[in-house]
Amino acid sequence: MRKFVTEYLKNREECQRYEISNQKPAGLLQTPVQNQRGKVLATDFFGPLSEGESGEKWILLIEDIATRWVEMLALKEATAEVTAKILIEQYFLRYGFPRRIVSDNGIQFVSAVMQQTMHLLDIKQNIIALYHPEVNPAERKNRDLKTQLSILVQNNHRAWPKYLPEIRFSMNSAKCSTTGCSPAFLMFAREMRTPYDALHSVI
Repeated sequence: MRKFVTEYLKNREECQRYEISNQKPAGLLQTPVQNQRGKVLATDFFGPLSEGESGEKWILLIEDIATRWVEMLALKEATAEVTAKILIEQYFLRYGFPRRIVSDNGIQFVSAVMQQTMHLLDIKQNIIALYHPEVNPAERKNRDLKTQLSILVQNNHRAWPKYLPEIRFSMNSAKCSTTGCSPAFLMFAREMRTPYDALHSVI
C-alpha cells in the first residue's frame, strides 16, 4: 500500500507541472457548506451480508459530512488493505482528498496499513469508540441503508448489490432536514434529474 500511495503522489507531482491552475480568483465568495465540502468524511462498514452474486459481503459507506453526499461500495473483503485502496481509487480520485476521516475503531481503520496510508496522504483520523457509534454520521446512514435494503431485497438476499445504486441515488437526491437541501445540490450546485421528473415532464 505504501508503494501504491508513493507512486501515486510521484505521478501526481509530475502531472501538476503541466496543469493550468483552476484556483478561483480572490474575491469570489463561497457558502460555508462549499468551504467545507470534501474536507471531512465519515466512513463505516455495513455487514457482513448474505454473499452477493459476485461474492460481495460488505458495504463500505462514505459520507461527506458537509453536504451529506454518500457513496456505497460493495466489497468482497473488509480488510484494511482493501479499504485503503478502495478509498483512494473509488472516492479520493473522484471527489478529491479530504483533510479528515471519521470512523469507528474497527480494525480496518485503526490498522498500521490505514494509519500509514492516511499519514502519507496527510489525512487526519478521528476514531470513535464502538460504544458511541451514534457519534459517527455514517452510522445513521447505515440505519437508513438497512431499512431500504430490507424493503427492496425481500427474499432475494443475494441480489442486494444491484440495489445500491438506486438507494444511493435516493439518498443523494432527497432533501435533508438538517441542511434544507439535497446532498446533490450542495455537492454540485444543482439538483439531479430524477425518474419522477422524467415521468412528470412526459405527462
